[in-house]
Amino acid sequence: MPVDKRELWQMYVTSGKQFLRLRNYREAQRMFEAAVQTAEAFAPGDPRLGVALNNLARVHQARRRYDKAEALLRRALEGGVEAHGQDHPDTAVNLANLAGLYQAQQQYDEAERLMRQAVEIFGRTMGEEHPNMARLLEAYASLLGKMGRDDEAADARTRADGIRQRGPDADASA
Repeated sequence: MPVDKRELWQMYVTSGKQFLRLRNYREAQRMFEAAVQTAEAFAPGDPRLGVALNNLARVHQARRRYDKAEALLRRALEGGVEAHGQDHPDTAVNLANLAGLYQAQQQYDEAERLMRQAVEIFGRTMGEEHPNMARLLEAYASLLGKMGRDDEAADARTRADGIRQRGPDADASA
């Protein structure tokens, strides 16, 4: 019985993430490349291609192959904007991932520009209180800290903590 392409894609991504956690970058790369190839057969704009590209970029970033990682992240960003527009949560995630790459390369000004844009887009599209906003704000705070902007970093962390405290789990304990 033939394997469904969606199941195959998921298997590649799951395996790739396991190899990445184990720091087996060669196998992680192989799995994520297969996920990209599989996703390219899906309908235009299918978000799985962006997911696979972002994961493959993580491998290259971990291996300090920054040019390859940047090309993959830009491809994911451009594909997402083309499919969904600039004002979409996937665009925010792609911008944040690209910002993380620039942060790893100590290109802080460009990283900050992209991260600020990601936070703004995510806030508009998913809401300022969305649980994933807290993660974005933590990443932004980390970047601001590396830039020596400790007061702004503290503000972003405080905002992230507030989102977590008001989150769905906070309501259950009230």
